[in-house]
Amino acid sequence: MATFEDFVIEIKKTETMQALFQNLEEGPARLLGGICKEYEATNRAVPDHHLNLMGYFGEAMLRALTSANLVTKERGEFSLYGYKPTERGLELYKGMLAEKKI
Repeated sequence: MATFEDFVIEIKKTETMQALFQNLEEGPARLLGGICKEYEATNRAVPDHHLNLMGYFGEAMLRALTSANLVTKERGEFSLYGYKPTERGLELYKGMLAEKKI
């Protein structure tokens, strides 16, 4: 095995990297949950300034949700953009709620 692959194996074992991987899986689910919850309460696209996005990972999670067609990005009325869950996004949100995953 090459040195780089050895390095990757070692770094993936660390608590810090394990927490990062967990956040990369759970973060988009929490973000989808927040969007769906507000959308269900208002029946309107969620303004971008209502989203809890921090740094690169926050923006990346939002892009992942739009790329997966779980939310749509619209021009905002009182914000730059608004985000609205798709039918599939709402379906997954309700399933995760039932499973108590979010």
